[in-house]
Amino acid sequence: MEDTAAGIRPLETPPGSLLEMFCGALQIRDRHGIETRRAPREEPTSGSCACIVRYGDDRECSHWISHHGSHRAHYYRYGHQLHENHQADTDIRHLGYHFAWFLWTHYSSRGKRVDIVAHSMGGLIARYALAQTERGHDRFPPYLLVEDVATLGTPHGGARWYTSGCGRGQCIQMNAGSSFLVWLEQNGWEPDGRGGTDWSTFGSDDDNLVAADRAAGTARDRDPAHDYIVSCHKVWYRESANIEHSDFLHTVSKETSADVYRFSCRTGRWVRDDTSHWPVRRADLAVTFGTF
Repeated sequence: MEDTAAGIRPLETPPGSLLEMFCGALQIRDRHGIETRRAPREEPTSGSCACIVRYGDDRECSHWISHHGSHRAHYYRYGHQLHENHQADTDIRHLGYHFAWFLWTHYSSRGKRVDIVAHSMGGLIARYALAQTERGHDRFPPYLLVEDVATLGTPHGGARWYTSGCGRGQCIQMNAGSSFLVWLEQNGWEPDGRGGTDWSTFGSDDDNLVAADRAAGTARDRDPAHDYIVSCHKVWYRESANIEHSDFLHTVSKETSADVYRFSCRTGRWVRDDTSHWPVRRADLAVTFGTF
């Protein structure tokens, strides 16, 4: 996984706003090692990575999803600007539709499996794309080949209450109990690509926008283990780790010194770990090896 998505920003949103922090990031790693633009990182991974763009003014990314699929299909009536650019009121479901067709065009239709690492709202986009494709929705591709997904700070169970002050369409969809999130829980409880998809979900006590339980997909006391989404690998960064919402993208230390709770389906239980990897490295291991 690479720390390349820090420059993603929505159109017409003041710097530092809630939405700018929420807009999320999506990265794809082609497991076949096809060469794409390589962004700065501390060490290489197997395969290559692509940073995914959703808004017209996004920079420092190698792909733009807007030309995949139609701008007149699937919850498209709001959130388009001149030249069909998306913005903060674009329905997350419409972005998921574009993202599904991006995956199909560049990878799945060519028999190439990919890993996805998604931050914040990016995780909801990926989850919706997989859920609707698996359900056989007639506006979505016939199938997607996604082997692993890791989400970091994604509001699977909704964002913190004060984020509703954002007022834009995407913030409303990320409110706890929104019809969109209820739909995902009912229809995207454990979405799979063809051949299966292994999910990893990360949350943090210090995330100022998404509570740890709602990002990791579990109950507040971690019992039951699965809530909002089923993921066989969960990481809950404890308060002492000091991981805020944007830190999921930037904390690239190779040290094994993070304080976490972690869950794996292999053991079926949560364990406390004071020697865990930090977010970027942990996500890299999750999608590469399923290591927890």
